[in-house]
Amino acid sequence: MKQLLTAALAVAFLTGSVCAQEPIELRSPTAGAEPVRASIEALDWLVGHWKGEGLGGQSEEIIAPALDGQMVGMFRQIKPDGSLMFYEFYQFAEHEGSLILRIKHFNPDFTGWEDKEVSVEFPLVAIEQSAAYFDGLTFARDGDVLHAAVVVEGRGRIDFRYERAPNR
Repeated sequence: MKQLLTAALAVAFLTGSVCAQEPIELRSPTAGAEPVRASIEALDWLVGHWKGEGLGGQSEEIIAPALDGQMVGMFRQIKPDGSLMFYEFYQFAEHEGSLILRIKHFNPDFTGWEDKEVSVEFPLVAIEQSAAYFDGLTFARDGDVLHAAVVVEGRGRIDFRYERAPNR
């Protein structure tokens, strides 16, 4: 089940256009390693409105500033004809002195992919000034470009790129 959800996450959450630059690093937890200590403020650099291309259409991420130990985000995938393909709602949250990423997926009619009490969870493996390495996902920011990478079973590594959306 986690493999299916990881594949869904890779398609859903990280559907910006493929990066043309040097790929960002992916990291996995080390056996017996202590959890990485971090607070939600360490992810402030993710806040914003991000747009990219993927799945033959447009992708959009909106990530809100931290409040009460968590940041929430919304993703939507838009088909070339302008109709919605699916949504995600996600949470970066402080968890046992570290951070965790939780994601839920939805069809355009708002029916959920996961069971009601289930979310896809990715614990933090490492964090730097503008990069966060979750178990299975990496995010890295370079100015107004947000990079993401994931390894999907059966497909290998996939890299993505978003640009900061202009203010309206």
